[in-house]
Amino acid sequence: MTKTVHHLMICAPAMAGLAGQVARALAQGRDRLAEAGYGAAAIGPSASAQIHIDETLIGRVPQGLAGFFPQVGGRARDYAGRLGGPVGRLVITTLPYDLYYPMMWRFLAQRRAVQPFAEMAELLVARERGWVELVSELSAALGARETVILPAPVRGEEALAALVPGASLPMPPAAAQENVPDTGLVMLQRLYRSGATIAPRQIQRLMQFHARQPQPAPLAAFSALEAARLRRRYQADLATLAARSGVRIGAAPELVLAAE
Repeated sequence: MTKTVHHLMICAPAMAGLAGQVARALAQGRDRLAEAGYGAAAIGPSASAQIHIDETLIGRVPQGLAGFFPQVGGRARDYAGRLGGPVGRLVITTLPYDLYYPMMWRFLAQRRAVQPFAEMAELLVARERGWVELVSELSAALGARETVILPAPVRGEEALAALVPGASLPMPPAAAQENVPDTGLVMLQRLYRSGATIAPRQIQRLMQFHARQPQPAPLAAFSALEAARLRRRYQADLATLAARSGVRIGAAPELVLAAE
């Protein structure tokens, strides 16, 4: 009996809405997916599905800030065991470090008390672990035959073209981006540190109020020199990965055009 070959799209945690948009496209385009020869799609690992979307496989946001997802190998081996078949394509979204660390910090700051970003910046810049290590461990644990790396910003059409080439699925509109002003985050952090519990509706009203207020310099940002250093490292990491057999950076242009 031939085992199902699974195809995975791993979205980086806190990457606003892409996983949900692609999942909706797969759900709404089930017929086209089947016509193109693909099996069912699922969120997370499932032996009964062929196409998988996941934004927690590499770890949660706190693990990303604390050590750039150091447990990814073990998590991916467990994931592979639950699939029950080989992995064909592994599609993973990536972001430049100078953008991704602040994004993760802001994600956490909306939900709990966190250390000020300025106190973390030096350690984050000096951290050696990054996308090269993460992608290498992920691909090895899953045994992927092909790895497609999608550098941000990633359009939904590009993600679908990389994950299910030939399916030509219609892409639903992306969800509206939530406006989270920095003055609102400052107030949230004060409340969290005081031990307050804040309902989602209260947070929404707080953000609506602060969206009308003048905003200070970004709470979570690297200095110009730090950002430049991190951008150079990200580009070097992409070049290192692109030089490896079985790795491609970006969906092929002809596939993206076909998916639109």
